[in-house]
Amino acid sequence: MIRHRIFKSLGFAPRYLAATNRCPELAAVANAIACSRQFDGWRVLSSSAQTRVAKGEWNERPVFLKLFIPRSRSEPVKALVRGSRGVRAVDQSIRMNESGFATPTSLCHGWIRGSIEYVATDALPHPTVNDLATHEGGAIALGTRERWQLLNLVGAEIARLHTAGWIHGDLRLGNILCEWHGPDGAPKFWYLDNEGNRRSRRTSDRMRNLVQLLMTPRNLLSRFDQYRLLQGYAKAQKLSREQSRTLARAVEHARARRLKRRLARGGPKARYSSQASD
Repeated sequence: MIRHRIFKSLGFAPRYLAATNRCPELAAVANAIACSRQFDGWRVLSSSAQTRVAKGEWNERPVFLKLFIPRSRSEPVKALVRGSRGVRAVDQSIRMNESGFATPTSLCHGWIRGSIEYVATDALPHPTVNDLATHEGGAIALGTRERWQLLNLVGAEIARLHTAGWIHGDLRLGNILCEWHGPDGAPKFWYLDNEGNRRSRRTSDRMRNLVQLLMTPRNLLSRFDQYRLLQGYAKAQKLSREQSRTLARAVEHARARRLKRRLARGGPKARYSSQASD
């Protein structure tokens, strides 16, 4: 905390830090999850290899508990200046909210074993855009026209994000919650996994976000569906028809290059699954 205050005063570390009072109930849950053990009332979800995510109840409210597993020995050194991953997740979520972009409320922040960080956030009862627009979890929740409308609106929402100067660190359809009110209502979006978010107006960063969105496998989201998303983005950015086509071609080429690199490395990044650890 002292080091954080020093670097914060110099303008380097994040401005915000969640409540650092030890949350003994959550610390116990975090310890069990870190050891790949079950904890009554909590369900461990699939996550990236460097995190663990579980859903349960705390203080009579549904919450997500996210653990940040150190990725390298140099991570504590980087955290001195940038802030730790958990601190950045809380910090950027608060800043996003201040800018008019909804994120789940951070409820508690703490450490276990000196190096594993955890953050508890509200578990909102809304599906992700991936749940609504693809059939990854089974049948597609929306009809064709509603799906196209939703994807257009997602594109417009990302254009609003970029216009405000924000870049999301991991912009996937699964990292955007959506409260869908049908074709006649305005949806509300929430952003998840915000630790990598940052301010930037560079075209290359915006392009990277669009490519991240369109990395959804084509068997889950067709090329035409993905074009619908880009149409919503281009319209919100007030691009001409030719500019819109140029953007679509550029994103598709960048997507193909990224996919080629991913396949050359052996496929998608490894993920953690509670079933795999059983």
